[in-house]
Amino acid sequence: MPMKVVCFGGGAIGAYIGGSLALAGNEVTFVERPDSAPVLSANGIRLETRDGTRHHVMNFRVFDNFTSARQAAGPFHLALLAVKSFDTDALLTSLEPERTALPPFLSLQNGVENEVKLEAFLGRERVIPASVCTAISRGEQGLVKVEKLRGIGIADGFPLSAEIADVFSKAGLKAELIANATGMKWSKMLSNLMANASSAILNMTPAEIFSDPTAYRLEVSQLRETLLVMRAYQIPPTDIPGIPIRLLCTALRYFPDWLMKPVLKKSVGSGRGGKMPSFYIDLHAGKKQSEVEYLNGAVVRYAAKKGIPVPVNCVFLETLRAMAAGDIPWVQFDHRSDKLARLVSSRQTAVPSQESEI
Repeated sequence: MPMKVVCFGGGAIGAYIGGSLALAGNEVTFVERPDSAPVLSANGIRLETRDGTRHHVMNFRVFDNFTSARQAAGPFHLALLAVKSFDTDALLTSLEPERTALPPFLSLQNGVENEVKLEAFLGRERVIPASVCTAISRGEQGLVKVEKLRGIGIADGFPLSAEIADVFSKAGLKAELIANATGMKWSKMLSNLMANASSAILNMTPAEIFSDPTAYRLEVSQLRETLLVMRAYQIPPTDIPGIPIRLLCTALRYFPDWLMKPVLKKSVGSGRGGKMPSFYIDLHAGKKQSEVEYLNGAVVRYAAKKGIPVPVNCVFLETLRAMAAGDIPWVQFDHRSDKLARLVSSRQTAVPSQESEI
């Protein structure tokens, strides 16, 4: 049975998921910012699937607020949350008058903290965690392209979980039910961390990161810090669609460098599909906000509560935050992994304070 879906956010992920669902015959409505809604409505979604087939999807509605969307197209079976993490608070504030009319939310966002905010707003039973593992790019004329089809993990155990997975799979999204939602979200974040902040700060491709001995050591240390935090909270590494996280974690704990490097390179290549990491793209696009606050920042915040030193994550967070704000010029760390390593060494024994939480 087709679903009636409202999608908050028409960026690359929202357009990919919402466009695919509309293409498969589901009734899709987007809620976009007032400046973006007319553009999305007029242009539609240009979607290129993994086999190279291109579709121009137009069979959806667009509104600039949920009230209008609900009155014209509701009620909805499901809401997709596809805005950037730094836009979550503003969105929830705008939805306060409509709280009781909102359907269950499928959270497509990166990071591990958005669901906490959503559960406080909607109630735990109405928030379904999900992790989009397929690599997506957005190119010329807004073309949304599937770079690497991996699938989407959907938390099992909710009344709608199985139905969502069925509808998504029929739309070619390769949905997979995951039993441990917390493990899924942290494992997806672990994959998002790889060669992301370091690539943006050092102005290096992921391949260059793994070829540079100093940058490589920083990268491995960042991931090991994250695993320490996961173990402290008893969060199990969980395989997610197309990404063998448990093998990655085993490699980080036990493999020598000569054996671990190929595992990391393959994991990054599978996850990215050949495109540059998101932090790099956002920084070089001149964006003043970065999701580093919700990836490395989440590691720092969770570590602070347990008194765990995470110097690499701290330095990555603070440095990229300062670069995005324009306080540090890009050239300062351009291919200077040695300089970044010295900065980390100065923080090696520091424990992040909870006063520094974002």
